[in-house]
Amino acid sequence: MNKDYLNLIFSGFLFILFTLAIIEALTFSKLAQFFPLYISIAGSVLTLIYLITEVYKLYKQKVKEGEQIKISLLAPLRYIGWILGYLVLIYIGGLMLATAIFLILFLILESRMNFIHTGISIIAVLIGISLLSSALDIYWPTNLLGL
Repeated sequence: MNKDYLNLIFSGFLFILFTLAIIEALTFSKLAQFFPLYISIAGSVLTLIYLITEVYKLYKQKVKEGEQIKISLLAPLRYIGWILGYLVLIYIGGLMLATAIFLILFLILESRMNFIHTGISIIAVLIGISLLSSALDIYWPTNLLGL
């Protein structure tokens, strides 16, 4: 399978994810839906624009079969798995715990970052999330663990 088609598959997954987030955000109370609704709408629109431009480029591009780069279907599925895993971690353990676990695993396994840089990155992200949460007075919903 061509790399460009796998890019379309992954982008299509992101479009579906943002669209489902829009539908879910509409069920929130009026005050609670402000941030997730507009972020989801922006993500959905931008992803759709990207998908349309990529499909247009693929349509215009005439690539010979011998010049195509063959890669496995598992490459984009692996990153889809990372995103789904992060969402499951948020559902189970909450945003802060899920972010820390996700960053540890992703930065060490995927990015091959050393432990010191990984620790610094995690601390910076968690401090940033905490500061923004308190500055914007964001209430994070409870999760399965009640954290």
